[in-house]
Amino acid sequence: MDTRFSGRLSVTLLVCACACALAIPAAAAGPDPTPPPAVARVVPAARAISISGVAWQADNSAIPAARLRLRDVVTGKVAAVAVANEAGRFTFTGIEGGSYLIELVSDTGKILAVGHTFSVAPGESVATFVRLAAKAPWINGFFGNAASAIASTAASAGVTAIAPESKACASPSPGCL
Repeated sequence: MDTRFSGRLSVTLLVCACACALAIPAAAAGPDPTPPPAVARVVPAARAISISGVAWQADNSAIPAARLRLRDVVTGKVAAVAVANEAGRFTFTGIEGGSYLIELVSDTGKILAVGHTFSVAPGESVATFVRLAAKAPWINGFFGNAASAIASTAASAGVTAIAPESKACASPSPGCL
């Protein structure tokens, strides 16, 4: 046997024997009383949803101190309320993802105007507006409130839109949409 090889083998065996000798007393002593270092567990925070907008008169001037409600169109429930600042700007925070609309209401809670429906997901921001309609005869106001009541009732029942059936066309023609 080559002496260089046997010398390396002897050194390797000696290192292994020492390592084993050091490990055996540690294992015989029992488990280590010090806990292992804690591993930092990163839990993502809920992503904030922000809904902001402006309340306008029919002539596009701001409505200072406007009262607004954020309505969930799936459940029909009011998710949040806000009061606009002097420039008509408002913000809703701490909102869950979903489909909503903004209602402009009077001091007594009467719906004056309804904004468009929109959807928002965690981490998203939405900018929207609500605008009063131009002044109309009292009869229009009567039907407007009836429409608001119907829309709120439909939203609470889970109905979000009603559209007429469209004609199905086999080929494009002037009378087929």
